[in-house]
Amino acid sequence: MKLKHIKISNFRSYGPEEVTIDFETLTTFIGANSSGKSSALVALIKMFGDTNAERILEKTDFHVPMDEVLEESSTRELSLEAEFIFPEIENEEDEELSYAIPLCFEQLAVYAPESPPCLRIKLDATWEQGNTPDGVIESMMYYVSASENEDSKIRVSSSELSQVKVIYVPAIRNPTQLLKNATGTLLWRVLKGINWSNDTRENIKTKLAETEQDLFREAGLEKVRTSLKTQWKQYHQDRRYTEASIRFNSTDLDQLIKKFEVDFMPSPTQKPYSIDSLGDGLRSLFYLSLIDTFLDIEQQALKDSETVDEDSSSFNLLIPAITIVAIEEPENHVSPHLLGNIINNLKRISEKVNSQVILTSHTPAIIKRISPESIRYFSISNQTISTQIKQIILPTKKGSPENEEAYKYVKEAIQAYPEIYFSKLVILGEGDSEEVILSKAMELHSNTYLDDIAVSIVPLGGRYVNHFWRLLRQLEIPYVTLLDFDKERNGGGWGRIKYAIQQLIRVGEDRSKLLSIEEGILTDKEFEEMHTWREDCKSNQDAWIKFLEDYDVFFSYPLDLDFMMLEKFPDAYKATLQDNEGPQISVDNNGQKTTMKIVTVEGNGSALPEYDDRVELAVKHSLKEKSGTGETYSDEQKKLMIWYDYFFLQRGKPVTHRLAMLKIEEDQFKEDLPDILKSVLRRAMEKLNYNIEENNNEKDTNN
Repeated sequence: MKLKHIKISNFRSYGPEEVTIDFETLTTFIGANSSGKSSALVALIKMFGDTNAERILEKTDFHVPMDEVLEESSTRELSLEAEFIFPEIENEEDEELSYAIPLCFEQLAVYAPESPPCLRIKLDATWEQGNTPDGVIESMMYYVSASENEDSKIRVSSSELSQVKVIYVPAIRNPTQLLKNATGTLLWRVLKGINWSNDTRENIKTKLAETEQDLFREAGLEKVRTSLKTQWKQYHQDRRYTEASIRFNSTDLDQLIKKFEVDFMPSPTQKPYSIDSLGDGLRSLFYLSLIDTFLDIEQQALKDSETVDEDSSSFNLLIPAITIVAIEEPENHVSPHLLGNIINNLKRISEKVNSQVILTSHTPAIIKRISPESIRYFSISNQTISTQIKQIILPTKKGSPENEEAYKYVKEAIQAYPEIYFSKLVILGEGDSEEVILSKAMELHSNTYLDDIAVSIVPLGGRYVNHFWRLLRQLEIPYVTLLDFDKERNGGGWGRIKYAIQQLIRVGEDRSKLLSIEEGILTDKEFEEMHTWREDCKSNQDAWIKFLEDYDVFFSYPLDLDFMMLEKFPDAYKATLQDNEGPQISVDNNGQKTTMKIVTVEGNGSALPEYDDRVELAVKHSLKEKSGTGETYSDEQKKLMIWYDYFFLQRGKPVTHRLAMLKIEEDQFKEDLPDILKSVLRRAMEKLNYNIEENNNEKDTNN
């Protein structure tokens, strides 16, 4: 039995429009604070909590629209519905999966021919004004049948509700209290569920009685007991409760179980450490392991019930049809290097036949370990100020090898950069260079850190950009894209313009507007041949580049970001070289070969045939195979390709950029930044509604 989805309406931050949350075996809720994640978990508690107190609805559980006040209403309604499915029906060969079906058989509903049956449980509640400040709340929990009429409502009894168990671990938690071995805690449930033999019970009772007798043979303790009896009678004259006596509290097995504790060895003091002595992180980890133990014992008890008789079974547990483990922010109190263990163990718990796991998290360290398909993105609608929930849309992996490759690429990229979920703006770039340079440029441009304005810079590698656009649009996260123009490279120049337009069309932009020209609209054939257009038609090309900026698509021109930065700050990059570093040429000097540094040749303005050959070779390397001759580049740009080849095709790009930026003064960096990057930053700030001048003034005032 598995939870398929819940439907929530008018509950806390959830408005009148019904919201559906679909579940996997392990489902992760993410989103900003106060976006409704905890409320979704509380909705499950209100339906399936262990105690009556947990299931009691309160006035504050009823949703109030932003322009209304609850007390000014005469009545409010809410509804919560959970639907369960039965994988065991589709896995008839697996006998271990058959447990839940008989428990729920009478209430199963089938909604279409050939469709599998399901179980739907709904909670309807009404709040009305009353004579008390909290008003009057009426609620009803019932099964939803296929007919869904009033007469078909069958109330769910408490015993039936117990078939669904929710173990809830809140974000603000006291591990000591959760682990304290009192009635109702997990440890008590595990120990209480052991099928203790009668002989063990009698032996413990006898031994405890003997222990009590031995205690009171001590003269001091006997005097204390006698004195207490005497003094009590001087204060209390009622015929009832006349005898006050000290006794050993644990007189039977049930009392003794409440006194069981867990300790840990070895310890620094060579004495057992109690749970209270552990740090919050270890206590949280131990509590998770206790949940795992509880579920494992349930599995063993289930197997025992199918293989041995009741008297021979090791456990005497009432096993629920499903246990839902809901954990808020498992990263709390835990060292980052242990988060992988937590997620792996929670995944293992979720794979048990009668359990599911729900997580909430705010940390990329957790999200990167979770499959995007299992993520539910929570946000607050700007229009209704109520919770909205979205699933992560990935490319379909069916149909062709290209689809499968796109699916894998985008999925891995999202897991590698999970911070995009928590961003107010995402800048999509080609690779590591954009991440390094744009990070510094954005911080200097905005006079603040990226974390302060929640901006993420995510490298794409220039592939499948439409899938990232679609994802960010779905999540309503603004974005700006910076692509390499790759002029004269294979697929670059007009090919890059064509590629960007194709991607925009794929995400739903108006094709006729994108292909509009002075003479009309490009035909399909003309657009298909765009990548073959002449590269030397610069004015026309510039117009298309400028046009695409209206769609937040910018190009590092003419080649890529590395070349742009080298062209703007050549001295800074050359200054990163050690004495024995830098590109060289071999020059014929009277029949002897002499090695000369390129920087020396450039410095004295020599015109050497070997230097010209090296420039030609660098152009070929920079533009790569099956590309142009460099005719659209200036002579200075071609010469610069020697350094481009050396710095960025033969060495690591991020390290080179970081070293060079150390050589550039911040004011110079801001002033001489390539114009295209300045345009990208301006657009980003516009999307953030960020007032740069106001922020700079505020920083100066604080300083």
